[in-house]
Amino acid sequence: MLHQKMEATAELKALSKIERRRLYPRITNPNFLVLRSRRIIFQSWINSIKGNNLRILDIGGRYQPYRSLFGNRVGKYVACDILKTELVDVIGSGEALPFASNTFDVIIATQVFEYFAQPQRAADGIYGALKPGGVLLMSVASLAPRFVDEELWRFTSGGVRATLAQFRTVEVMPETSSLGGLLRTANLGLHTFSHFSMLRKLYEITVCPCLNLAGLALEYARFSENDQFAPNYCVLAVK
Repeated sequence: MLHQKMEATAELKALSKIERRRLYPRITNPNFLVLRSRRIIFQSWINSIKGNNLRILDIGGRYQPYRSLFGNRVGKYVACDILKTELVDVIGSGEALPFASNTFDVIIATQVFEYFAQPQRAADGIYGALKPGGVLLMSVASLAPRFVDEELWRFTSGGVRATLAQFRTVEVMPETSSLGGLLRTANLGLHTFSHFSMLRKLYEITVCPCLNLAGLALEYARFSENDQFAPNYCVLAVK
């Protein structure tokens, strides 16, 4: 029993570390630009959601990096994932949500739609599980490399709107402009092909921060609003 408790504690610490790094990425992370932007966009949208004691569903919620953005407004937080971790409450797929209609005030679905064989079915299920006026907070890959073979889709802003056409309002925001997206893609490419550990470490403390800082400066300067090469989109959809 003690051994099991120690293992659970170690797993929670590992999950917390991943959660923290996704919410507050280091400048040495090749995904710094998109993760930082997603946190800022989500925080702004969450601040606009009315009410307290919110019932929240996190699809793919094995890490829950955005839970803390709700502060003390969480009434019940349910994590649904196909993999079991210490943070997951329900084992299940986002394409077949095991919840009654009109259950949740907010549903979070970050970087999961690209894994669904039937994304429209997932969107319909989310719509049904939300209360009237409920909010979907979502992020999807657009112009992004394939990270694992299980990924099936990439989405344009128009594709997102078509998939969520049943929602009353849909706001789609690129996580970076095209310039930021190209720098992020370059960073990921260099990270991928830095095969030797010493070479990768050197890249992480030299080239990676420089590319991230350049991208950050371009985003602040709003040098371009073009999003044709945006790596990901954030989405706020209201039922």
